Amino acid sequence: MNLLLTLCLLGMLVGLPIYLLYWNLFRPVLIQRLKYRLFQCRDEMRLSLISGEIGEKEKAYPLVERFCNRAISRIDNVDLPALIAPKIDKRIEMEADRDIGLIFESPAALRRSFLQITSAVFGAACANSPGILIMFAPLFVLAVSIFWFNKTKIWVGWLMKRAFGSFCLQPA
Repeated sequence: MNLLLTLCLLGMLVGLPIYLLYWNLFRPVLIQRLKYRLFQCRDEMRLSLISGEIGEKEKAYPLVERFCNRAISRIDNVDLPALIAPKIDKRIEMEADRDIGLIFESPAALRRSFLQITSAVFGAACANSPGILIMFAPLFVLAVSIFWFNKTKIWVGWLMKRAFGSFCLQPA
């Protein structure tokens, strides 16, 4: 019993400073850097629209810009359970599928911007929920190690469509 109490106190003495350092020092800096990356991506998209690299009648441009603006406004609060777990209805799922299809048929500059925004959003979700990452680290390692198999690619595509639908298309 004495050993268990000592281990708990030791865990608390070590864990509490790590917890405070992460949430008060590391995470705010990381979120700020991701927010600056989103601002830079939005500025590059607007410059490519002005320079004519992206056509004015491009249907995917407003979708990507709306996704970027929503990502900038919600980057502090997004976490993995809220991004992946919410039940979305069939209409939003079909709309997200259509929008992602439009984005991936658009010019390379828009696709690159969309992928940068998506990586920033998932990075912020991981930064805002580190406990879940520790719990599911073996699953992530397994998924990354077998990514070239088709079933995992399909699962990642479904996950991206679901996250896009719940993040961008559902009301805040």
